[in-house]
Amino acid sequence: MIIKHKETKNQTYRNIKFNALSVKAMLTGLANAGSQSVDFSKSVIQVVLTRDQKPHVIATSNLKILGLASTIDTLNQSAFATTASLGEQLVAGQTAMVSFTIPMGGVIDLHGDDEIYIQVDNSSGLFADPALEAASFLEVKPVKCYGVERFIPRIRAYVIQANEQQNQYMLSDNLIRLAVLNFDKTDFKNNVINNLIFSSDRLDETYTYADLIAKKLSSYGKQLISTAANDIAAQMQEDQSFLVTDFHEEYDNVQLDVQFNSANVSASNNYIVAWNYDTNWSIIQKAIAKDAEHDNNTKKKIDAQTTKKS
Repeated sequence: MIIKHKETKNQTYRNIKFNALSVKAMLTGLANAGSQSVDFSKSVIQVVLTRDQKPHVIATSNLKILGLASTIDTLNQSAFATTASLGEQLVAGQTAMVSFTIPMGGVIDLHGDDEIYIQVDNSSGLFADPALEAASFLEVKPVKCYGVERFIPRIRAYVIQANEQQNQYMLSDNLIRLAVLNFDKTDFKNNVINNLIFSSDRLDETYTYADLIAKKLSSYGKQLISTAANDIAAQMQEDQSFLVTDFHEEYDNVQLDVQFNSANVSASNNYIVAWNYDTNWSIIQKAIAKDAEHDNNTKKKIDAQTTKKS
């Protein structure tokens, strides 16, 4: 689906399997004009699964929040950085691209009357340079895959209010990914978070601010050793967005208690983004049947190969 500047567009998909959404911002230069940034907060996406005539809201947020939450601790995080400019000064006809994916955390298998509805609303300011508006656009589409559906994901963002001192977030069951976002700090100074207490059925842990930084650095295989000259970790994104848990972990009864450094908490710049999922007996039974079918096919393949060799 192609969505141009200041355009709202939607598309419905059926009879596919997918596990992520692909987002690509295509920039085309005109008369030596370029873009210093792509402001993904100006693009709002809504993703709704309809099954058995019942809607399931998977996500509804702007692409800046979903994009950063999806790319934390990777080089793609620079697409949402306040310290790096995106794009370049483009000569006429030259193009550049910013791309990322929003993972679902599992397979969504559309069959029968199932459908996924995706709507994107691009507002003014998505592309920084007006000369890019006419020729530049977003492309958004599901990333097709194979596999077995085991749940319906849902991605929710919680805004942290300005000058917040402490708050408690009840994040419920089936939590599979958790990110804490910040958009206005360009380094590790002037911390927003003092402590983050994660409580659940499987893990109870307190993360200090130093813990969060160390975990971020380890994902890049770097140490932050400041010198009078340059920092050896300068190629990573030094900001205060942190990935707390990832898809290889799952927790129930999740409660998050966060103590903030209130003087550094500015409005509309800090969020908590959680991936949870819902499931039911119908989904589980279909998954068990699919697994059994795959196991049987594998057995037949091995038996055939064994018979051929003998």
